[in-house]
Amino acid sequence: MTKKWLIRYYLNEGTYKTGSPAFTETVIGDRNYVVNWAQNKLKTSQFKFYDLIEK
Repeated sequence: MTKKWLIRYYLNEGTYKTGSPAFTETVIGDRNYVVNWAQNKLKTSQFKFYDLIEK
């Protein structure tokens, strides 16, 4: 079953702790797909942290 997820990306630990994302996107898929998507973005961008919110 596919779900819609909001991924919030953060530039550093301080912005992560205060909940101030630098970028957000919505991805549709199961949780494993979305986690892999977000981890790949961390590898290919300046972002250091992310969190997921199921919509």
